[in-house]
Amino acid sequence: MDINFTVPEITCGHCKETIEKTLNTPGVSNVNVDVDTKAVSLNISDGVEMTDVESLLDEQGYTVVQS
Repeated sequence: MDINFTVPEITCGHCKETIEKTLNTPGVSNVNVDVDTKAVSLNISDGVEMTDVESLLDEQGYTVVQS
């Protein structure tokens, strides 16, 4: 399932790298982070919930804002 959301705390390339590394986990693929628009898009497979993604990012200090 394709997922799109924003992360208000994205400010730089380091944020992008941190989010990409954090979401490099089984069941999550095609992670794309746009620093300028603070947008994140990804694909999650069956068995992975959006709450799992939110928890991973929350642990790194990022907030998920659903569009």
